[in-house]
Amino acid sequence: MEAPKVPAAGRKRFAALWVGLLSLAGIGCSLLVLYLPVRRWIIRLAEEYLIHRKVNFYDDWINTLAAWGRSAIALILAVDFFVLTQKGRTLFREIRGEMRDCLGEIDRRALVKPFLLIAGVYLLALTSLIRADYLYADDVGRAFRGYHGWNGWSRHLPEFVSTLLHADNNLADISPLPQILAVLLCAGGGVLLTLVLGGGIAWAPLLAALPLGLSPYFLECLSYKFDAPYMALAVLAGIVPFLFVKAKRAFVFASVAGLLIMCVSYQAASGVYALIAAILLFNDWNRGRKTNRELVSFALRAALSYAAALILFRLIFMVAGTTGHGTSTAALTPARLIPGVLRNLARYASTINQDFGLAWKAGSVLVCLLFVVNAIQQSARRGVLRFVVPPLALVLFFALSYGAYLALESPLYAPRSLLGFGVLLAAAGVCLVSSPGKKAAFLCVMALNWCFFVFALSYGNALADQKRYNDFRVQRLLSDLSILFPYRTASSMAVHLENTTGFGPFTENIARHYPVIKRIIPGSRHYHTYRYLNDYFHWREGEPWDGGSLDLPVVLDTYYHTIKSDGTHISVVFKDP
Repeated sequence: MEAPKVPAAGRKRFAALWVGLLSLAGIGCSLLVLYLPVRRWIIRLAEEYLIHRKVNFYDDWINTLAAWGRSAIALILAVDFFVLTQKGRTLFREIRGEMRDCLGEIDRRALVKPFLLIAGVYLLALTSLIRADYLYADDVGRAFRGYHGWNGWSRHLPEFVSTLLHADNNLADISPLPQILAVLLCAGGGVLLTLVLGGGIAWAPLLAALPLGLSPYFLECLSYKFDAPYMALAVLAGIVPFLFVKAKRAFVFASVAGLLIMCVSYQAASGVYALIAAILLFNDWNRGRKTNRELVSFALRAALSYAAALILFRLIFMVAGTTGHGTSTAALTPARLIPGVLRNLARYASTINQDFGLAWKAGSVLVCLLFVVNAIQQSARRGVLRFVVPPLALVLFFALSYGAYLALESPLYAPRSLLGFGVLLAAAGVCLVSSPGKKAAFLCVMALNWCFFVFALSYGNALADQKRYNDFRVQRLLSDLSILFPYRTASSMAVHLENTTGFGPFTENIARHYPVIKRIIPGSRHYHTYRYLNDYFHWREGEPWDGGSLDLPVVLDTYYHTIKSDGTHISVVFKDP
């Protein structure tokens, strides 16, 4: 005898009831996580039963669990809206249909060969970097101790995905796999950038997009063995939403989702979305392809999506107290907004000017000037606007390439945080060579790209040389220390380092024309040397002595360093041979 069939309406009500009950349970658990004693209890359980050791960065984890609780509540409410309400279900179907239509217009098979070409160029350029096998900055601690450490910077996606990628909660060095994944993501970003800005796939615009992954600033991102794929993902997340630019709802949804992915992956890529939106808006206005109403509508959708994603990130996902490297996450107050933005913009330009060599400056300026000239030639506008707007637009593009960092009190100016400038050069090159009859412009773009390509190869070789040089200086020091203090204990003798080990000869040679290399090679920084002494050679376990004001006697003076000690404290003064 067959069981009676439950009507469809009854099944829907039953499913909705279960979804509602699960949502209430999830929200209740999330609210409990927001209670400080509960977060401490969770960390104790994790230490005892999961990782079997004390957690690293305890305060960061306390704040992170609160952010995860807020995130869970926001996600549950969003799912409930799309599942339990009629308006939400209708909106979801419309968004899904618009996305399907937009993707259906793309010949995905035609993207395979361009993707392989760009990926091949990137891999060729990074062969020396991969071969160098250099533990870059934070890689030292992660490789030797296995910690994650991304939550303190509100980068929650790497925290989760890294466990899957490394097949363990305790991270190990699995290079070059993360860097290869980063290359593939960069290649995908280059193809999509060409598709979005070039209106299709052609070989010239595709090659013009190479600075997206080959700029000297993004080379620092690719140098990280553990972080590289998430930095590349953040750039890609800022490009993907523009595949749906023709559909209003799908574009807003993809924009907010993509920007949130960027925010929880690597916030320095916040300028990518704003830059591409501004370029598309300018191109449509300049060539008269859309009415003013359509332009305003697109600008509002992009701006509101950008603002909504940043506000959601700030209120829900951001971990409190995220600071470091002399920077601050505090935003400029309304009274200080304009002068603060102008100050940050001036330093952004000044940093690039100091980092770039003459050939890069000439190539970058030439590409930007040709972009302006081409925009004037292609303009459908008449009168003074035709000549005034393109150069002003270029200045706006340059400012937007720095992203939300422009509005911070003390933004980061490390090379990796300036990756938006490489995206600007790639976008300008794609727009420039996509116009017909631009063979001379293509040669200029490719000349600049060739400079970046050669620098990438020389940079990898310089890293290998720096690794050999660092090993020599540190091992020389350890040899002297082991002779002077054969019976030292980690608890009784801590080391203070003065000066740095300096740069290897390859780096010094390249820096004569490309000063940025001394900013992207970290081998001489105290942080790296301390971690090397502590983690790799097991010299000490405690925190380094801060130097103080002790007048220590000299116990050894060599060509490479001077060692001072009173039997308890050790001060090492590195010399520049």
